[in-house]
Amino acid sequence: MRRTKSPKSISGFHSMRIKTKIFLLLSISMIICYGITWSGLQIAYSIYDEMIYDKSALVLDLSSSIIEKEMKRLERLSFSMVTDEQFQQTLKGLNANHSEFDQNKIHPKIIDRLLGYSNSQSYVMSAMIINNYEHEYSTGNNPFTLTADKKAVIQQLAEQNKGGIAWLDPDDPDPALIAVRQIRSYENLELEPLGTLVIRVNLNSIVSDVALEAGLNENDVLIMSGESMLYPDESAFRGLIAADSNLGLSENGYSLKKLSGENYFVSHLLSPYTGWVYYNVISFQSIFHSITVMKNWVLAAFGFSLITVMLFGMIVARSITRPLEGLISRMRGLQINGLESSPIDTIAPLSVRTDEVGLLQRTYRMMIQRIQELILEDYAKQLIIKETKFKALQAQINPHFLYNTLDSINWLSKMNGQPRISQMVESLGSLLRASISLKATLITVEEEIALVQSYVLIQKVRFAERLEFKLQISAEVRAALIPKLTLQPLLENSIRHAMEVTLEPCLIWITGSTTSKGVELIVEDNGPGFDQELLNHIWSREPETEGTGIGIRNIEQRIRYAFGEDYGLDIENGASGGARIIVRIPAAKEDGSSV
Repeated sequence: MRRTKSPKSISGFHSMRIKTKIFLLLSISMIICYGITWSGLQIAYSIYDEMIYDKSALVLDLSSSIIEKEMKRLERLSFSMVTDEQFQQTLKGLNANHSEFDQNKIHPKIIDRLLGYSNSQSYVMSAMIINNYEHEYSTGNNPFTLTADKKAVIQQLAEQNKGGIAWLDPDDPDPALIAVRQIRSYENLELEPLGTLVIRVNLNSIVSDVALEAGLNENDVLIMSGESMLYPDESAFRGLIAADSNLGLSENGYSLKKLSGENYFVSHLLSPYTGWVYYNVISFQSIFHSITVMKNWVLAAFGFSLITVMLFGMIVARSITRPLEGLISRMRGLQINGLESSPIDTIAPLSVRTDEVGLLQRTYRMMIQRIQELILEDYAKQLIIKETKFKALQAQINPHFLYNTLDSINWLSKMNGQPRISQMVESLGSLLRASISLKATLITVEEEIALVQSYVLIQKVRFAERLEFKLQISAEVRAALIPKLTLQPLLENSIRHAMEVTLEPCLIWITGSTTSKGVELIVEDNGPGFDQELLNHIWSREPETEGTGIGIRNIEQRIRYAFGEDYGLDIENGASGGARIIVRIPAAKEDGSSV
């Protein structure tokens, strides 16, 4: 169901004072502007957050790509080591004959070979091979002794991956990232375990070199593996990102977090290769300080503007309503005292203001003065009208006396056997009644034809056989409305310009038909037609300066006043001579009115 406004609320608003409406309008406008401004700031902050995230994601993507590129290189190095032919043959020999003498004899060869591989990569801290009998062969710049527990974890991890590489996170005793791989026999695809390869990698050195290469700060990147922080060893942001690391992040993104009362922008990137999560932490204080200051200034300026506009609005509203209230009080005084008894000085003071209120006061004063003048003029005119009416009544000829006289002549003619005189008197009476009657300005074409026929009857007495008149109008045309005395003056015009100027018989005919735009009534004659000068005079719409009766210009104006600019008269000479006047009026509706 459609809800409509309560009439009470609408009337309540309309009954408010103007200054209240202005104050309310300004308040609503300022509130809307404040809402738009606040929404704009929030959208701008959101866009800025996205831009920061894009930059941070680019940093993380670049860093993770370079780090994982180095790790894949180490993976290829470990693969080369476990498939090394010398390691394969040596470990097979040790497993077959593991006497202490053989161990001591082979030991330098394994160390030399390990040293060659470890020195090929700058990030390798040390490399170690553990054979099936728990003998260790290690080398490197930073050797490390494995505890029994850690060795067991390494061997279990290597066995689980069955020759594939596995990474062991750094811990408190050993800060190195450890790559573990089981050495298996590839001869004849036996895949028998020959030992375990352990490579200790300096992750801190990799990240430092990556940051240097990418032009970043070392503190821009943090790496977490589950709950363990791989890089750096210690960070003030550990507690900030520990909650995220427990969630098992599966998508890249960003979040806003607070640490020690300060806001931070934290973006993260999940590596599909290692399963590590790379973090980038940016302090809001450092990047949003100027924006926050500007935001506070904007809000303060907006609040100041709101108060200023409210005060200014009240002053403007008061300056508008105070003169209006004074004008209203004076109007009420006029209502009580009356216009005739109120002196001009107490009506409204002359205002020096030139705005609309001042113009209203001056116009009101002038209106009251004019009304008082008109009251005096009207009083004097009423006296004159009464005297004029009295004199007109004395000199008035009653039309009924004239009708009765014509009626008496008519009966006298019939009694003396003069039917022609009787017909002329009756026709003259009809024309006289039509011209004097003021009851109807529009009549039907049928009624207008009756007037035309009365006029033709009188003219036939005058011109006898010289006048020939034809009428051809359909029934639907006869029902249309037309201004009274339209066709009769046109017929009179044809007699004047076609018959009176020649001694030859004159044919005048009136036809009527319907068109797409309405009804056309055509009055034609076989006379000499209009000369070009007269046509130009008529087409120029200049007022008629000669002739008597109702002119063509008068007829056209009455048609246009009645039906609009689309209707009127067209005047032209016929193709074979004679004059031709076309009357355009609307067609009749079903109810009898014109369209």
